[in-house]
Amino acid sequence: MGESAEQQGSVQGTRGVVAGTSTDRTVVTGGHGGAGRPYRSGGWRVRRLLLMGWDAIGWALALTLALALRYEFDLDARDVSGIVQLIAIAVVAQVLIGVALQVYRGRHCIGSVDNIVDTAASIALSGFVVFVANVVSIAEWIPRSVAIIGTPIMLLIAVGSRIGVGLHRGRRSRPDHSTARRVIIFGAGIEGQQLSGSMLTDPDAGYLPVAFLDDDPRRRGLRMSGVGVQGTSASLAEVAARSRADLLVITGHHVDDVAIREMSRSAADLGLEVKVVAPLAELLKPVPAALLIPTQAGSAANGARAVTRLPVAVESRAKRFVDITLSVIGLVVLSPAFAIIPVVLMLTSGEVLYRAKRVGRGGEIFTMFKFTTMVPGDGGPRLTRAGDPRITPFGGWLRATKLNELPQLVNVLKGEMSLVGPRPEDPCYAAFYSAEQREVLAVRPGLASLAFLRFGDEEAYIERANPADIETYYLNELLPEKLAIELRYVRNWTLRGDFRILARTVIGLLT
Repeated sequence: MGESAEQQGSVQGTRGVVAGTSTDRTVVTGGHGGAGRPYRSGGWRVRRLLLMGWDAIGWALALTLALALRYEFDLDARDVSGIVQLIAIAVVAQVLIGVALQVYRGRHCIGSVDNIVDTAASIALSGFVVFVANVVSIAEWIPRSVAIIGTPIMLLIAVGSRIGVGLHRGRRSRPDHSTARRVIIFGAGIEGQQLSGSMLTDPDAGYLPVAFLDDDPRRRGLRMSGVGVQGTSASLAEVAARSRADLLVITGHHVDDVAIREMSRSAADLGLEVKVVAPLAELLKPVPAALLIPTQAGSAANGARAVTRLPVAVESRAKRFVDITLSVIGLVVLSPAFAIIPVVLMLTSGEVLYRAKRVGRGGEIFTMFKFTTMVPGDGGPRLTRAGDPRITPFGGWLRATKLNELPQLVNVLKGEMSLVGPRPEDPCYAAFYSAEQREVLAVRPGLASLAFLRFGDEEAYIERANPADIETYYLNELLPEKLAIELRYVRNWTLRGDFRILARTVIGLLT
């Protein structure tokens, strides 16, 4: 699980947030476009056609190069004739699928994660169409491997070019270095990264991030959009002098009032103005826990299995098809990890798999698999926090990298879980679900989820809160927030949204 990828805001004097995104401009008008319909300029239509044309050129290059590689660049006229047919099929498929997935409608900024996910999905589907067409078409002398080789090449061309355009736009839209206020951001977590991105893409705001500070040793040397972590809070004076900053912005939900006061005093001595970004939890207050958690654990337990299935598309065959396909690919690609990790676990702890009872779809109990990360035979609390002595050294590394979750791909193949969905809960905590919260049990639990993106490293999250009673804190504070996020996923599910969650999860684990 990771930090929130959904927090936004605008800089304010005491507690505020900073927001700013770049999208293709549209105007809602009642004129030529009709009442309430977006009106786009002719320039937008030209860009749309240019993007389609670029993808058409990309397919031509990709398939031609794939054929040339297949025949070691020894082509004849018949090969050229056949590849032209496949290129035509690929272009038509790309345009039709791209229009269906709204790749060319300017829904997302070029180069953004959402834009890359939609583009990759359209190319993958178009590549499948080209492969099938090659199998059944008259161009049977073209090797079937051409589509298999050409699709990854097209992905590199399309995705690489879009990322390049996004980077160019980002650099072009940066604030003027000579007039913008130079900002040191304390906190290099997701809030600080989004704040920095907002400043760099909104020149009118007049803020230029010049350095990050962070007390977390894991973030030393980290760089985001060219701005690096240059020290800790103790390095404020040195970094301020070196970067010629005039503003300190404090971010991060883990920063308490005592730390804010100390940094504010240090900043005042250096002549720095101080602003603070409020955590999203302070802006969007959850429903009080007393209204969500039943007071009688027994009555909650009796009703935990009374689940009404939701008539939502989460049950669609397309979702199950994606689960099976990507799980098989994942098991093949990650087969080295499945070969090495069990050997290390057998040598270090003597146990490989941890079998945990979890509540699945419809309230059914199933066995969820994980790689063992704790001392065998321990009967302590079910919840853990950072630095728990029961966690083995190698287990701590598995947890930090989330590799301990890999065996859940088997649960996905068995149909007990999905790649994306609400995270499965321990039966002893699921017994406290309210009637509304039990709606999450109407779908398969997931390997990745929106709550996973929000809370991420749950052990570190609990450690920062430092509750006196960890289970009471989890039931009354953390669990209701997680379930609110999971319910939003269940009620607003789309297959495209699943791909976005998977992409953001992978990016979060790799960065």
